[in-house]
Amino acid sequence: MYLAANGKIYVTSGSGVQHIHEINYPDSAGIACDVQQHAIDLGYAQLRSVPNHPNYYLGCDTTLGCPCLTTGIEEVGGHKFQFNVAPNPTSGNFKITYLLPQNQPGKLEVFDINGRRIYEMNLPHWSTMQEVILPKSISSGVYNCVITSGGERGNKKVVVYRE
Repeated sequence: MYLAANGKIYVTSGSGVQHIHEINYPDSAGIACDVQQHAIDLGYAQLRSVPNHPNYYLGCDTTLGCPCLTTGIEEVGGHKFQFNVAPNPTSGNFKITYLLPQNQPGKLEVFDINGRRIYEMNLPHWSTMQEVILPKSISSGVYNCVITSGGERGNKKVVVYRE
């Protein structure tokens, strides 16, 4: 099994298989995880081996003093921290999509209008989407969603309506 950078799990076997299976939503329970058998056709049977899956989240090798490639190309600007909340307005259940800085886990916090934290969730560095289910005890109103990761911080307002 392999948890890829896109948040999916890829499964294969070392005993002569031609396909890789895919778990699209590994954080969801039961059939909601959306297992796709034979999702990727390798073209031929892999006998006693599994394909190499690069891990892009390894970070810098500090034992080597973090060497880097020097080129004449200008450096691209830093990571642009962003996230979205949908649907908004919501009844209390919504999804957040986000892009965290590489190798940095994050934290989602939801605050009421008085600044009291009413919800918090840790965000894994490999994930880009989470479902949020606010407590039924909160009332209709405007709430502030805050994500912090790697020293960066972003916030969005979310409108909750209860019928």
